[in-house]
Amino acid sequence: MHDETMASGVYLPELDVIPARDTTEMHRLRFHGNASDYFRIWIVNVALSLVTLGIYSAWATVRTRRYMYSNTTLGGSPFDYLARPLPILKGRLLTVLIFAIYAFAGRIAAPLQAVAALMVAGFMPWLIVKSMMFRARYSSWRGLRFYFSDDYAGAYKWYLGVYFLMGLPFLLFSITAIAGHPGLGALFAFAGLTGIYPWIKGHQQEWMVENHHFGGKSFHFDSAIGNYYSVYIKAAGVALVWFLPCFALVSAATALITKGNPQAFNPRMPSPYFILAVYAVMAPAYLGVWTFVHTRMTNLLYNQAQLGQYRFRSTLAYWPMLGLYLGNALAVLFTIGLALPWARVRTARYRAEHLEVLGEGDLSDFVRDAFAHGDIGATATEMDSLLGIDIGL
Repeated sequence: MHDETMASGVYLPELDVIPARDTTEMHRLRFHGNASDYFRIWIVNVALSLVTLGIYSAWATVRTRRYMYSNTTLGGSPFDYLARPLPILKGRLLTVLIFAIYAFAGRIAAPLQAVAALMVAGFMPWLIVKSMMFRARYSSWRGLRFYFSDDYAGAYKWYLGVYFLMGLPFLLFSITAIAGHPGLGALFAFAGLTGIYPWIKGHQQEWMVENHHFGGKSFHFDSAIGNYYSVYIKAAGVALVWFLPCFALVSAATALITKGNPQAFNPRMPSPYFILAVYAVMAPAYLGVWTFVHTRMTNLLYNQAQLGQYRFRSTLAYWPMLGLYLGNALAVLFTIGLALPWARVRTARYRAEHLEVLGEGDLSDFVRDAFAHGDIGATATEMDSLLGIDIGL
């Protein structure tokens, strides 16, 4: 019967053949912290940091991260933060010293401050790598540590060198302005900047992800640069939607103030109430645009990343995130900062609930395989932390 059916060109699957199933498993992160527990940690951190003029902030950072990590679970297992406070304090003192030199140079002479700014820019990629290495080295899950490659060349390429490309549109603007076409130059400069910046941000995310390792495996990043242009093009539309009504309100308020009395409004010394009103109108607009870019860029970061057979799915949504940030901001404002722990716990819980790990097989198999082949982060963790710093990146 089967042979006759096949010969006729019609295929009927056998009754005892089990259809192929999708073996992909989904593991969602969970955050189990609560505002009351974190508030007790936070209030002690704030008090001791004030008493010690900021010195205790390094210990506060360790306590905070240990609480946040230990209350974030994947597959039922919590993350661990294993760093010590002294390297963090050392990194912050180094950062303060670098920026103090910049500020002091500005008091002496403007050219000297320009030199200092170049020095700060020269240090930043090195600081980024050191901070990434430190944060990854002392983060672990199920006994496996993360690891970040010391790719200084890549850091200087994507966090310093490429920004010189952004000077080309300004050079073009200067040339066209000298030639008597400043409007055309401004158009070219804007087009150049909007063409370069998304490309830079895409490659920065790619560099950051692909230099991370976990459990003997390297992260891979399927970068689609077109996605970054899409984000910033849509962000321009979001900005128009937010800012055009804001500008209209500010213009209307200015017209009401100056009606019949042009001397009532001095643009050089506006009324404090007018300034507060402008900030009250503009702040939600800035938050609206920033939230859109931040949400979409975070989704791109995770959704294009992969670790072995596992990939990630981030489903942060714009309006819920905007409502979350707006509610947090208002709560913190009206409680004079006391609602900060509540705001941070809300944000951590929402972000965890919208991040999933997808892949075939059980996470325990991944852990066993990692230990069998050696955890590349374990050796790095035993290294002397003389050059291990964290500047809070």
